[in-house]
Amino acid sequence: MKNVVFRQGNTIVLFTFGKTSNKKIAQQGETIVQSFHFSRSQFELAQGKTSMREFFGADGDVCFDCPFSVSNGASLSACYTHKLMQYSGFLSSLRSIGKKYSSFDDIPDLSPKLFEQIVEQSRGKYVRFGSYGEPILIPYSLVNDIVSVAKSWTGYTHQWMSYPEFSKFFMASTHTPCGESMARAFGWKSFVATEDKLTDMVNCPASEEQNFRSNCSKCGLCSGTEGKGSKSVFILEH
Repeated sequence: MKNVVFRQGNTIVLFTFGKTSNKKIAQQGETIVQSFHFSRSQFELAQGKTSMREFFGADGDVCFDCPFSVSNGASLSACYTHKLMQYSGFLSSLRSIGKKYSSFDDIPDLSPKLFEQIVEQSRGKYVRFGSYGEPILIPYSLVNDIVSVAKSWTGYTHQWMSYPEFSKFFMASTHTPCGESMARAFGWKSFVATEDKLTDMVNCPASEEQNFRSNCSKCGLCSGTEGKGSKSVFILEH
């Protein structure tokens, strides 16, 4: 299976098809689909020498107003994606794209052929939308067609107030019971990262506190209002 990249405004959308070693996400050896989202600035920085702080500081176009975004003033360690292994992987992916396309503007837009390829390669697979960056950057029609053929999927967004149509597929990223209630009023289920156990919600079965008794691929609870389950899900911050 070939990875697929296309340009969406001032951002890059990259779909990868491969295996993961993260037991929280899927079982060993399982081929999964993941989407990653990078800004034009991140693409250009990756083609030369950069630093983690500089690279993640250019995340505004893919992280928007996320409270863990470096461009919004968060510390470099605030987001779980801001680790050396992930950073190295992001640079490697962007440099591979840079070898194929000499500039950002040479990266193709989403064509019907690329659209069909992504959907077909997602058939029967677990899809992890937004492994880095906001999944609402993916065209709605593409998300809709992917989930119609996927085995299961997960997706999370801080943009739930601005993009209510994605509540069918993604979870609102919230951090308090108050935030969860507000998102629910907007028609969303939430994934709540919290310091306290929330008895009226489901504790993530793929969490450390649940001893990783399941994984995201098998669980599928974080799949929006049209996915599996009706309750919001919480995970304890460690």
